[in-house]
Amino acid sequence: MLSAARRQRALIDSLYASGALCDRRLAAAFRAVPRHFFVPLHGAVTTSGSPLDADRAPERWLDAAYADEPIVVQIDDGDPERAEGVPTSSCSAPGVVARMLEAARLRDGHRVLEVGTGTGWNAALLAARLGDDRVVSVEIDPGVLEGARAALVRAGRTPRTVRGDGEFGYPEGAPYDRVIATCAATRVPRAWIRQTVEGGLVVLPWTAMEGAGVLARLTVHGDGAASGPFLGGLGFMPLRSQRPGPPAPPPPEAEPDETRLLHGPDPIEPLTRFPTAFAVTVAVRRWRMGLRPAPGGTGRQLWLASRDGGSWARVLPAGPAWRAEQAGPRSLWDEVEDAQEEWRALGGPSPERYGLTVAPDGRHRVWLDTPDGPGWDQEEE
Repeated sequence: MLSAARRQRALIDSLYASGALCDRRLAAAFRAVPRHFFVPLHGAVTTSGSPLDADRAPERWLDAAYADEPIVVQIDDGDPERAEGVPTSSCSAPGVVARMLEAARLRDGHRVLEVGTGTGWNAALLAARLGDDRVVSVEIDPGVLEGARAALVRAGRTPRTVRGDGEFGYPEGAPYDRVIATCAATRVPRAWIRQTVEGGLVVLPWTAMEGAGVLARLTVHGDGAASGPFLGGLGFMPLRSQRPGPPAPPPPEAEPDETRLLHGPDPIEPLTRFPTAFAVTVAVRRWRMGLRPAPGGTGRQLWLASRDGGSWARVLPAGPAWRAEQAGPRSLWDEVEDAQEEWRALGGPSPERYGLTVAPDGRHRVWLDTPDGPGWDQEEE
């Protein structure tokens, strides 16, 4: 039976080997803070839904604690009557945590605001790297915060933990050198930028549409703007105030205003690949998409819907070809086709070539290669 310490060493070695962890001071923090202190003994589940129980299956529980995988610690905000089965809090995958903390470029003396305490592991790592008195962590859920505080005590860490809505930051502790969000945002809250010193960084998972997120590192400027690059794909649970509504695919019986045949390769497949899907979500405004079985079990169909519910489209098999149907004031499938064509004309850039600028008035603009390069304004939700 491998001890927790040996599992921890093996995990850190793997993070080094993958390139997720490079900074030696940060690596020392990972060594100083055992992850299993922050995994509940009972009630947590793997991302596949398998339950974890430290008493009944201690080996399996410890294996999960030191795997490079997230562990779900709360479903449906802890409300058993909701029964939706939606994960709402987790202990993030170690590789993802390392990537985010490396992206923050932490230095001795930095003061950090963490938005989303979760299990407390990330706050403990920050405290081990910078000092307990240099870290403030805000959590909106009282039950999650209670568990995090208990875990921090077990780990011997005492960062300041505050119950509150992280969208508003924590002005009492401002200004901060770094704001690190462990929840995804479509609109970067103005408070995060205002509470960061000029030249400081706001590090967050940013998303134009659920399911197509990236890690953003924004530098705060003296005029109240913030701008910076995307650092690759990254998925996180959304900031509670920015949770999207439930998906609303068009009903199967909905009649289209327009139907046309599509010849050539599978038009759905490109949108299942992250680089294409990301580029399209940036360029097409206020929409969502999903997959469901095609009628008669003949494969899959793609559905698209505007967020206001007034327009929809679907693409489904039609013998050797495909059929595109759309209805409403917007021709959503046309917009998606145009966005893909634009992306191909730009050379099919990867998400890492994009970045984000948040203007002093809160306007968001995604750009390619440089802030002055080709760009796409992001509408308010």
